[in-house]
Amino acid sequence: MSNIYKGTQLFYRRMLKTMMKTFNGDPEMFHRVRIECRNKIKENANETDQIKIQNHIFFGEEAREFLENHLISGKLMPNGRYRFKAQPQHSMNDPIKQ
Repeated sequence: MSNIYKGTQLFYRRMLKTMMKTFNGDPEMFHRVRIECRNKIKENANETDQIKIQNHIFFGEEAREFLENHLISGKLMPNGRYRFKAQPQHSMNDPIKQ
């Protein structure tokens, strides 16, 4: 197994964990994002240039970091409002208003 293939697998596992954490309680969105991520990886499955593969993994990591640190999934409440549960990584050193 090549190092590039292993790196792609490790990236996909990290991305899955991030998606599970970000979209916890929203299985429809989780599955949509998971399918989109898998399709993007399959689009580049025949790529042989290691530099291009590393660039794809790098940009994937950027997207994963964005999901982890900048996206909050809300839950629709019966009164029509959304409830958000911010985590410490979402604060970006700003105080969280409660």
